[in-house]
Amino acid sequence: MRAELPEFKRCCCCFPLRYGLMTWGYLKLISSCLLLITFTYALYFTICRVLTVPGAIYYYEEITIYCIFIAILTLDATFTTVFVVGGHQKSPKLLRVYYIYGMVVLVLLLIMLSIMTLPFFFFEDSYTSFRIRVHMIDVCSIFLEIMLQTYFLLLVRSEMVKLNSNCEFRFVNNAAQAECVMTYQENRNGKVTAELKKENYV
Repeated sequence: MRAELPEFKRCCCCFPLRYGLMTWGYLKLISSCLLLITFTYALYFTICRVLTVPGAIYYYEEITIYCIFIAILTLDATFTTVFVVGGHQKSPKLLRVYYIYGMVVLVLLLIMLSIMTLPFFFFEDSYTSFRIRVHMIDVCSIFLEIMLQTYFLLLVRSEMVKLNSNCEFRFVNNAAQAECVMTYQENRNGKVTAELKKENYV
């Protein structure tokens, strides 16, 4: 049995697909840049404390965590920039690069969710009521992130399918030495139009 992924014509059921994706991409890029600035400042402040406070070895763990978050945010901001550029240029190749990156992120989120749900099945006796509530909030936040990531990737795939559907068919009439170009295009409303042009060559 083969199941086909759904294709969307609009973002959030009300906005045009491309403009909705561009808005989403810009918001994601801005949030990634703000978080990147925040963690960079926190890393700088922590390093200053290590250099000024003697014996501050316990700060090294914070520095490692900050470096990991900065690397992840830098990678995310880079691929989001590729997505925004691909949206402006209507480039299926650039959108596909971000789509592959998004699929990798989705798989990592699913693995993280699976790992975080293990304590509920194997270590429930050692968990206090407060820790269970905190852990449930973390699990729910990751689950929500997975849902949003899945929906966003489906929108990106729908935009790639739409861009790939705009293609040209060329054929040459050898007797008349002319080349005919038929352009197949689908507009925003889903209406398909075809245009046939004849180009003569001497």
